[in-house]
Amino acid sequence: MSDSFARASPAARGYRAVLAAYPARIRRKHGAELIDTILEMAGPGGAPTRKAKGLLMLDGLRERFRPPVRRPIALVAAILALLIGGALGAAAGSWLGSFGYATMPDGAALAERVLPAPATGSTGDLYLQGNSGFGAAVDGRAAAESVRQRLAAEGWRTGPLQTGDGTDGVLANVHFYAATDQTVLDVYAYSDADGAGLLMLTGWPQRPAAYLPLTIAGLLLGLVAGWLTGVALAHRIQAAGRPIVSMVLTALGVFLVAPSAVGFVASLTSYLTTATGRPGSGHLPHFDGFAFGPTTEWMRRMDIGEGWILVPSDFAVLPIWGFGLIAIAAIVARPGRADDRAVAT
Repeated sequence: MSDSFARASPAARGYRAVLAAYPARIRRKHGAELIDTILEMAGPGGAPTRKAKGLLMLDGLRERFRPPVRRPIALVAAILALLIGGALGAAAGSWLGSFGYATMPDGAALAERVLPAPATGSTGDLYLQGNSGFGAAVDGRAAAESVRQRLAAEGWRTGPLQTGDGTDGVLANVHFYAATDQTVLDVYAYSDADGAGLLMLTGWPQRPAAYLPLTIAGLLLGLVAGWLTGVALAHRIQAAGRPIVSMVLTALGVFLVAPSAVGFVASLTSYLTTATGRPGSGHLPHFDGFAFGPTTEWMRRMDIGEGWILVPSDFAVLPIWGFGLIAIAAIVARPGRADDRAVAT
């Protein structure tokens, strides 16, 4: 390819962008022919028209998106890469969207203002909590109503009192939610196993307006990048001298990445579609920073935890190994001098 450029006229060397639109496999096979085409399309001024260059670039981009024909396994691999790329792109977009979360209120100060004394509380980047007790002379409904009135007086929008039978993970209780434009709270009043009355509030940030657009943008970019990567790798493996090794490594890599991709998409869907609009802090896809895997709440609902095939930390490690194996597969499939032969179509 470099020799062809050396022999080409200055006019042809000025159209590297046109040639760069074509994938490497096409440039290796048809590089000289492409340069000749550019030269033939050059008009009296020594340069192809803008329309002619655009048509060539579109043709090159189509080649980048075209998987190997009559290769069903390659097509399946490209589709899997498309899906994994979309999941990874959505993860990146939602992570960027999480930077729009509002600063959480001081949990200790809020607990002291709205809960009976003595109250304790704490605050994290995406979480706050507060706790206190209530006397035996006060029932749970009255205790919860008192907190609800105090929050309303501070400007919180409060929901109605509801009764829980323990299926929500808390003992039989009375609870309600409260919200501002930045924060959501769940407040529970219940009796522990010894009969002591307890009040608990937990809070997390409202989803910012930019979160969904950034997630969708990341998803779309990821789908495109995933398809292009899958197609390029499929052609590379097809032209390799040791395709079986690369195919096995790629299959193992996809196998390791898939659980985290599926878990993340399921968790993100749960976060975005929770009917009440109050999914809880355990639903936040990036509670501890960028994550490409399921949330703790989704894993709890799916009964995935200790004793299961995969422990939570596996979902963070498996994609690293998976993408590493796919990268090795691409290196192993790197065309050499003997592999610069025509790629089958």
